[in-house]
Amino acid sequence: MSEPAPATHLNPTKFHPPPPSGAGVPRARLLAQLEQAANVHLVLLLAPAGYGKTTLMGQWMERILRNGGQASWLTLDAADNDPARLLCYLQGALREWMTLALGADESAHSASADWMSLLDRIGPDAPQLTLFIDEFEHLNAGPTQRMVRLLAERLPRRVRLVISSRDKPPGLERFRLRGELLELTAATLSFDAAETQRFFSSRIAEPLGNWVIDKMQSVTNGWPAALQLTALAARTRDDVERYASDLSGSLANIADYLAEDVLHAQAEDIRNFLLETCCFPRLSAAVCDAATGRSDSQRMLRYLERHGLFTAPLDTGGTWYRYHPLFSAFLQNQQAHALAAEQIVAIHRGAARWFSRHGMAIEAVDLWLLAGDSAAAIREMSACAYELVMQAQFSTILRWIERLDDAALAAAGPQLALAVAWAYGFAGEPEAATQWLESLRQAVQADGADSPLQQEVVALEAALLALRGEVRSALALGLLHWDKAGARRGFAAGALANVVSYCLMLQGEFARARQFSDEARLCNEEVGSALGLGYALSMSGLIEASQGKLDQALQQFREVDRVAAIKLRHPWFEPTHMSVASVGLIASVLYEKDRLDEADELLQRYFPLVARQPSIDMLLLSHVVRTRIKMAQGDVDAALETLQLAERNCSTSWRLGPSRRIIEWERIRIDLLTGRSERALSRAVIAERAEAEQPAQQGASYVEELFGRGIEAMRCAIAAGRHEDALARLAPEIARASASGRRWRQLKLTLLQTLALDARGARREAQATLVHALQLGAQIGARRSFVDEGKRIDALLRELPAQELASLPDAENLLRYWRDLRGDVGAAGSAHALLQANLSDRELAILRLLAVGMGNEQVAKSVFLSVNTVKWHIRRILEKLDARNRSEAVFIARRHGMIDV
Repeated sequence: MSEPAPATHLNPTKFHPPPPSGAGVPRARLLAQLEQAANVHLVLLLAPAGYGKTTLMGQWMERILRNGGQASWLTLDAADNDPARLLCYLQGALREWMTLALGADESAHSASADWMSLLDRIGPDAPQLTLFIDEFEHLNAGPTQRMVRLLAERLPRRVRLVISSRDKPPGLERFRLRGELLELTAATLSFDAAETQRFFSSRIAEPLGNWVIDKMQSVTNGWPAALQLTALAARTRDDVERYASDLSGSLANIADYLAEDVLHAQAEDIRNFLLETCCFPRLSAAVCDAATGRSDSQRMLRYLERHGLFTAPLDTGGTWYRYHPLFSAFLQNQQAHALAAEQIVAIHRGAARWFSRHGMAIEAVDLWLLAGDSAAAIREMSACAYELVMQAQFSTILRWIERLDDAALAAAGPQLALAVAWAYGFAGEPEAATQWLESLRQAVQADGADSPLQQEVVALEAALLALRGEVRSALALGLLHWDKAGARRGFAAGALANVVSYCLMLQGEFARARQFSDEARLCNEEVGSALGLGYALSMSGLIEASQGKLDQALQQFREVDRVAAIKLRHPWFEPTHMSVASVGLIASVLYEKDRLDEADELLQRYFPLVARQPSIDMLLLSHVVRTRIKMAQGDVDAALETLQLAERNCSTSWRLGPSRRIIEWERIRIDLLTGRSERALSRAVIAERAEAEQPAQQGASYVEELFGRGIEAMRCAIAAGRHEDALARLAPEIARASASGRRWRQLKLTLLQTLALDARGARREAQATLVHALQLGAQIGARRSFVDEGKRIDALLRELPAQELASLPDAENLLRYWRDLRGDVGAAGSAHALLQANLSDRELAILRLLAVGMGNEQVAKSVFLSVNTVKWHIRRILEKLDARNRSEAVFIARRHGMIDV
C-alpha cells in the first residue's frame, strides 16, 4: 500500500486512544457483554458527552492487545469531513492489519486510490481485527458518512467495527436487520451502584455509606461525567456526602462542563428550544407546541435524541421524552438569564393548561407553581388529592405544600387539608399532621358526625396513634368507628381495617387480626389504593410469620408481588408502594430460613425506598435484618454502618426513643459476637437503666419481639453469668409466647433457655429444652435462630443423642431436621447429598471462579462483592459440600457435574 498524498500529513496521535487516567473504573460487566458479541460486525456506543465511551473502547482495545489480538484506533475531528483526508486516515488505521492479511509486497504496491478494492481479496484466514473509530459525531457531511457506510459494508467479516458517537449515524439499520449490530446507549453505559461505589473508593480514602451511593445514583442517573466532576470537587467523605445532598446541574463544575461542551455548541434554535422546555416534567411535541407557540417540536425532540443531547425517550413510539435531571437543572438555571420573565411565565402557563386538559394533574400542578399561579395550583391539587393519598404519593404532596405561602394554603379545602395531614403523618411529622387535622374540625362538624370526611379523619387519627406506638388507643378508636366506616367500603375503611389488624396482631389476637386484614384487602382493591393494599397484604404475611408459619408468610408475600404486577385502575399506581411495605418482613423470613443471598439482594434493591417507609417498625426491621445479614457474612463494618444509617433514618421519627433502644441493643449484640463482652455488658446495664426510667409502652413492636431488647437483655444476663436471673425472666416470656401462639419468638427464647441451663450446669434439662427447641424449629422451618446462637448451640446439637428424638412423634422428620442443622450430609461423597447441597446461583458462580484459580480479591472484583462477603460465601460452599478446603470443593463439584470448568 503506497503512502498517502504528500499534502496530507497524518497526525500520529489520532491512531492511539487517549492515555488512561489511572483512576478509571474497569467496566467489567460491559467488557463481558462486548466480548460475548464475537459475531457482531458493528458495535455502536451511542450516548451524550461524558458517558465514558472513549474510556470503554480504550479498555477493550487494551484487553484485545494483551490477549494477542489485533486492534487499531482512529479518532475523528471536524477536518475529517474532507473525503480525501478521511480516506487517508482510514487507510492509515488499516495499514498494519492489511499488511498482515495480504503480505507486505502486495499491499505496498497498491495505489492509495484503489486500496479499498484490496479488501475483497482478504480471505477467511486473515487475523481478526477490531477497528475503533472514536468521536464519529464530527462526520456530519454526507459524502464522508457515505464513505464510512461503504467501508463498513466492504470490510471483511474478519473485521469488527466499533464506533462511538454522540449523534446516531445514519444508514445503520441494515446492520440491525441482519443481526450484525450491537448498540450500547446511555442507559447501558451509565454506572451502576457497584461501579459508583468503586469509583469513589478509588478517590476517597474513607468508606462511603450506601445512602450516599444511592443518592448519587438517583441524582446523576449514573452519568459518569457528573460523578467524575463531583469527585474532583470533593476531597473527603464529608464533601461527597454534602454534594450527594445538594448535587444539581447548577454545581459550578458541572454547569461549566454542560455549558462549554453541550449547550454553547448548539445552533441558536436548538438552544432556544432547550431553554424554553427545560422545566417540563416530561415532553411531547403537542405540549411543547402548545406552550411555546412552535410547530416544529417533533422535529426538535427527534434531533435532541439523535444527537445525544441528554434527551431520553419514555416510550417506544417517540411520543414522550425527558431530559436528564442534571441537564434539566442546569438549563433551568440558564433559563432565567436567557429568557424574559414574562416569556417564562407564559410558557409555564401554557404547559400547565395543556397537562391539566389531558388529565395529567401532577405535571400541571408543578407548572402552575412555577408560573406563580397559586390559585390554579390549589384547584388542581384539590382535585387529585384523594387519589394521591391512595397511591402513597406523599412526597409529591409535601413538595407542593412547601412551595405555597400561608395565604395560599388558607384557601385549601377539606380534601386537600386531609391529604396534607396524611402526607405529614406518613413523613414522620406528627405536629404538622395534627395541626392540619385541627384545621379540619370545623369542616367535619359542618358535614356531620357520619359524613365520609369524618370517617377519613378518624382513620388518619387511628393510623397516627398506631405509628406513635399507642396501640391500645388506636385499637379502641378503630373498633369504635369500624361499623360505620366498614359499611362504606372506601379508602377510610381500608385504612381503619389495616390499623385494627396491626393492633390486634401486636396483642396476639391473630384470628381477628386476619379477619381485619382480609377486610382491608377487599376495601383497598375496590378503590385501587396501592398504599392500603400493600399494607393489607404485608399484614397478612406478618400475622403468619409471628405464629411461626414461615412458608405461609412467604406465600402471602408472593401475593404482594402478584397483585403489584396487576396495574390497578389509576395511572398513578406504583407497584413499589405495595412491595416496599413488606420488604423487611420478607427479608426477615428469608434470613431465618438461611436464604441470605435472596434476603440481601431484596434489601439492596429496595433500600432507597425503605428509608421513606412511614412505619417505624417496618423501617427498623429492614435495617436490623440487613445488619444480621452483614454479620452472618463476616462484614462487621458494614453491619455497624447499617445501624448508623438506621439511626439517621429514624432521627426525625416521633418514636426516636424506642428506635434508638432497638438499635443500641443490636450494637450490644455485635459487641458480644465480636468478643467485646465487657463493653457489651456495661452498655447493656446503661440501656436497661434508661429503659426502666421510660414510661411503659402500650404494646411491644414485633421488631422488639423478634430482635429487640427483651431477647438481647436476657442474652447479656447469660453472658454475665447471671443464669438464675436469665432463667427467671425467660420462663414467663416463654409462657406468654406459647399462650399467644408466637412460635417464632418462643423458639428464640427457648434457645436462650437452653444456653442458660447449660451454663448453670443443668445438662439434662438443657438437652430436654434443646429437644423442645428442635420440635419448634422443625415446625416452622427455622435455621438462623440456631446458627446465630453460636458455637455452644452447635456443640449441644452434636452432643445430643439421636435416641432423644427417635421416640418422639414425627421422629423421622425431626431427625432429618436435626442432622441438617448439624451439617450432616449422609454417606461421604454421596452424589445425591451433594446435588441436594442447594448452592445458590451466586455460590455456583464463585465456585466456578475458584475452579480457574482466582484468589479472594479477584473473585470479589469479578462478582462485585467485598472480600469479606466472598470469604463468607466460600465458607458456606465448604460447609454445603462438606469440603475441607476450596480445592476439595472444586474437586467434589467437578466430580458430580455441578461445574464444568
